[in-house]
Amino acid sequence: TLPPFVAAMSKQALNLIQGITQMSSRMSLKSMFSQFGEVTSCWVPPVEARKKETAWVKFNTTAQAEAALMSCEAGQVFLDGVKVVAEWRTTPAKTQDSRDFDAKGSNLFSSRDLMIERMRSQGGGDRGRDRDRRDDRRDDRRDRRDDRRDDRRDDRRDDRRGDRRDDRRDRRDDRDDRDARRRSSRSRSRSRGKEDDKKGSKKRSSSSSSSS
Repeated sequence: TLPPFVAAMSKQALNLIQGITQMSSRMSLKSMFSQFGEVTSCWVPPVEARKKETAWVKFNTTAQAEAALMSCEAGQVFLDGVKVVAEWRTTPAKTQDSRDFDAKGSNLFSSRDLMIERMRSQGGGDRGRDRDRRDDRRDDRRDRRDDRRDDRRDDRRDDRRGDRRDDRRDRRDDRDDRDARRRSSRSRSRSRGKEDDKKGSKKRSSSSSSSS
């Protein structure tokens, strides 16, 4: 039999079976679901594992989780423009971390939640909340660092593309200049040829007149 505080925390987590793309981040996921209540933890799999694993989000109360699930079922929840489909979370993810569930076959909570609950029952709730806040700040810093790294990578890629475009434009301009010089040279050659022909015709005419 589960302890009373365990049963009270059942049905607080949702699996997000659709709507998580390669661009989705934990920060945006937590921010979006915070409209339904306090998000105590959430998880977005690594990009290479997102086709096999599902993201999940856990709320502070069952009522908050139910409100989020109902909105998802009504097609009212979108993350980065993509509709999110959710279901109750019943199994742990293949990729485990300190925020995931250890209790197999349930969607209750992790060993971290058990520790916090015990600390609260022993008067250590403040320390548990402080630890939660530290964990959230650490996760937010990590998400911001990842976002900055992605931005720098995108900037470098854009710079390389811009350099390649500039190189192509320079080569095209050089080619146009060479073609223009060749056309100008041919035009001058033709003009000199016509002038030489005229001079030759005049000389021949003068010679004919003198012999007459």
